[in-house]
Amino acid sequence: MAAVLDDLTIDFFDPDGLSAAADALLDADPTEWSDAVLAAEIVRRRSAIDRLEAQFAQLTWAAHQRGIGAADGSPSTAAWLRRRTGMREGDARAAIEAGEAGDALPRTASAWRDGAISTGAARTIFGARVTGHAPKLRAIEPLLLDMAREGVTRELQRACGHFRACAQAEGTEPRDHDGVTVSQTYGGRTVLNADLSSTAAEIVTTALHALTDPPTDDDRRTAARRRADALVRMAELALAQLHGRDPDGPVRARAACTVVIDWPTLHNGELGRMDGEFTGALHRSDVERLLCDCSVARVVTGPKGMPIDVSPNRRTIPTGLRRALAVRDQGCRYPGCRKPTGWCDAHHVIHWRHGGQTILINLVLLCDHHHHVVHQRGWSATFDGTTLRVYNPDGVQVQ
Repeated sequence: MAAVLDDLTIDFFDPDGLSAAADALLDADPTEWSDAVLAAEIVRRRSAIDRLEAQFAQLTWAAHQRGIGAADGSPSTAAWLRRRTGMREGDARAAIEAGEAGDALPRTASAWRDGAISTGAARTIFGARVTGHAPKLRAIEPLLLDMAREGVTRELQRACGHFRACAQAEGTEPRDHDGVTVSQTYGGRTVLNADLSSTAAEIVTTALHALTDPPTDDDRRTAARRRADALVRMAELALAQLHGRDPDGPVRARAACTVVIDWPTLHNGELGRMDGEFTGALHRSDVERLLCDCSVARVVTGPKGMPIDVSPNRRTIPTGLRRALAVRDQGCRYPGCRKPTGWCDAHHVIHWRHGGQTILINLVLLCDHHHHVVHQRGWSATFDGTTLRVYNPDGVQVQ
C-alpha cells in the first residue's frame, strides 16, 4: 500500500517507510490537503499505528519473559517501561498482556502485525480467552479473524462474548482475577479502571445506584459527576465504618491532610502547598474545602526545603462539637437540600484560615456537592446561628 501526497510516495508496510512518512509529514500542513487526501491519510496513519502497537506488544512480552528491567532495579517490566519510555504503567501492562495473548493466538497476532486487523479487533479476540479452553478458541480463530477483517465490530464482540460465556459455563473459573488500577493522567487527574466479574460488578453498580443522587432541576451535575460523587461517598462510609467513628452508625469519614508550610509562605502570608498522601498537589479551592473539617498535620520547611517542625495530627472539629452540630442541623443546611448528616462535612462559614473560629455559630453542615459550591470563586455565605444564606457570584441569594 502506498500513499501519494503531492510528489511524495510512502510505503506504509516498510518500517523505513514509516519513519520516512513521519519525517516527511512533520512540516506538512493538513489544512492545505483536500478532504479525500486528509481522510485517506488518517486511515493509513491509524493502520500504521496499529501495526506498530502489535510489534510493540510482541517486543514488550519478549522483554517481560527475559526479565528486562530487573537489571536496573525496576520492580516490573511495566514499571521499567514507565520509567524509560514515559508510558503510563497501565498502558504498559496492557501492551505486555497483548503480547502474551499473541503468543497463545499467533494467527491473530500475525494479522494484527500485518495491518489486516485493527488493535481494537485484536484485543477483542484476545479477550475471549478462558483458561483451559485455548485449543477451542484457536479452532474458531479463523472465523473471528474473518469478522475482524470485515470490520463487523459488534458481531465480533458478540461472538467472542458467546465463546467466553460457553467456556465459563463448562465449569471453568468464570473470570480472571478482578482488578482495579489507579493511575494519573498527564493532566494530573486520577483515573480508576476496574475489571470486575459480573457478580462483583453487580454489587458495585448496585451500591453506586443507591448512593447516586437522582437528577433534579437545580442540580446541574452530569450523570458521570453524580456517580463520581457517589463513589467517593461509598469510600467515606466504608472508612467511617472501618474506623468505628460513631457507635450510633456510620458517619462521613474526615479527610486526613498534611499541610506543608514552606519558608516563603511564612513571610508573604500566602497559602502553603498541600500534598495528598497518594494524589500529590491539591487545588487551592479543594485545600480550603478540606481544611474545613479534617485531620491536619503541620510540616514547616526551612529555606532549603528541609522539614524543621512537625506537629501531631489534630482534629479541626472536635467530636463533641460535631455531635452538637449534627443535632442542631440534622443534615445539609444548603437551601432546599435534604442530605442526611452522615453525608455532610462541617463547613466554616468564615474559614479558620481567615480568622474564623471553630465554634458552633460559625459552623454548618453541608453535603459534599454543596460544600464544593460554596467554596467556588465568587460564592459566599452568611450564618446568624439560625439561618444560612448563600449568594451566587452575581450576589443573588439562593432560595
